[in-house]
Amino acid sequence: MAGVAGLLVRDPVITAGLVRTLERLRELQGVEGQIASNFEMRQRGAPHVSFGTLAPRLDATTWYLVGIALAAKAGAIDPEPYRASVRAVVRLLDALEYNGRHLIYVPAGGNWADEYVYDGYVLYDQVLRAWGLRLCGGLFGEKPFTDKAQAIDERIAVAYSPRAGAPRPHPPAAFSPLGVRDTFDLAACALLALSGVAPSLGAMALDFIADNFLAQDILPPAFHPVIDEGNPDWPALRAYHLHGFRNRPHEYHNGGVWPIWLGWLALAFARVGRAEDLVRLRASVEARLAAQPDFAFEEYWHGITGVPGGTPSMAYSATGLIYLALADEASTLALLRP
Repeated sequence: MAGVAGLLVRDPVITAGLVRTLERLRELQGVEGQIASNFEMRQRGAPHVSFGTLAPRLDATTWYLVGIALAAKAGAIDPEPYRASVRAVVRLLDALEYNGRHLIYVPAGGNWADEYVYDGYVLYDQVLRAWGLRLCGGLFGEKPFTDKAQAIDERIAVAYSPRAGAPRPHPPAAFSPLGVRDTFDLAACALLALSGVAPSLGAMALDFIADNFLAQDILPPAFHPVIDEGNPDWPALRAYHLHGFRNRPHEYHNGGVWPIWLGWLALAFARVGRAEDLVRLRASVEARLAAQPDFAFEEYWHGITGVPGGTPSMAYSATGLIYLALADEASTLALLRP
């Protein structure tokens, strides 16, 4: 994501970092096509490569497709050396789908929200897969990629329409054989609208954000509503962490406000021409930053108090603010336009 920001600001150092990262991910690709979620180069011995900790991190593969496509479109890389690697990723995703129904079953912890309690057919991962396939299908002239993207698109439009009697008019975050999780997922909704996947659902998601958050001068959190001690999901959330519990109500994934996802939301508003919503979003973020002059690019803001939380000096928090600033510039829209 930071590399895409480098493309937007035409920064040669950040762009070179994106290129080198894509090269390393290709070199370290697993034998089944999997892409590392983290790696560490060492002075001695082989690199340390992780494909996930508590669960496989499946969105590393889909972001890899998006990164290659956008870097190639910006002229930062020659896509041809990535063709075989991309085909391996596509085969892996097809295998993970398993049942031929165009959606991937994601385990708990299988994407960026790796300490949040949702799993199953997670919308965020389906959208990224469809978007990455569409981008790479056009880039490499691979009609099977674009055909598959269209099939996923059509399946999303049906499977994630709010069910009758749903408490909130937005696409559900996930569903599984155990039921539908009607949680609002900002990352999924922003990427849905930005990518053009299932456009009617994307428009619905942006309407929900505009009416229920921005119109109330509230910045949308990563997930809503929060899981508190009275929620039946609380025991599972309270026990689910890797290095210490961080998901108190309105913190971290559990209702925290993440600048990176506000940035993708800004890009989505600009992409579909919702200029007034973009103005309101920018004004709310500017007010938040003015109230926090010592903001050190922490991961998130508390959903109620606005106090920064999590690890400071995060590149993806800076990235979100860059997206907010550049969302409606012609060069930004040209890069992101299919």
